[in-house]
Amino acid sequence: MTTNSRERFVLRCPRAGTYLCITGQDERIDSVNSADHAWAFHSHEGALTHALWIGQIMGEIPDVVMLR
Repeated sequence: MTTNSRERFVLRCPRAGTYLCITGQDERIDSVNSADHAWAFHSHEGALTHALWIGQIMGEIPDVVMLR
C-alpha cells in the first residue's frame, strides 16, 4: 500500500503522559505536554531503539506513539 503521508513517531512517558523532546540549548532530554513539540522519528525502528536506550537510563521505557 502506497501513501503520500510520512509516518511520524514520538516517545511518551507512560506515567506522566508527557512527550520527550530534545532541548535546543544543551541538547538534553526534557518533556513537553504537546506531541507537536516532541522529538519526532521517521521510523518505528528508530523510535523503538531510542525508547529502549532511554529506558536503560531513566528506568522507565517510554511508549512509542505513531502520529497521523
